[in-house]
Amino acid sequence: MNNSLYEEVYKLRDQMKSDPRFLTLKEMDEKLNNDEEVMKLAYQKEMAIVEYEDALNHYGKNSVELKKAQQNLAKCKLNLDNHPLVKEYYLALQKVREMDRKVNEKLFDDFNMKEEEK
Repeated sequence: MNNSLYEEVYKLRDQMKSDPRFLTLKEMDEKLNNDEEVMKLAYQKEMAIVEYEDALNHYGKNSVELKKAQQNLAKCKLNLDNHPLVKEYYLALQKVREMDRKVNEKLFDDFNMKEEEK
């Protein structure tokens, strides 16, 4: 690759990092990581995952223990996902992913067209 292409890629990267959607996502990430309630809910979800995996390894697929662990995991995940900060984070993440998708589409559209022609 030549230097001018590198320079253009770095400019694009810098523009994306300074985009309000990216900055909002970064801000939301900081808020999540500093919120005690969100951290508690995330910890509970992680512990529920461990319990579920243990139940998978020790009990049958139709066991009461596995069903309880599965229900607890679903409840913990729902509690975390329904927290207002987490919802706000997911919305910000969705906007950044859409931006990434559009950039990738613009950058690689010609390559994708050539692949489809084969």
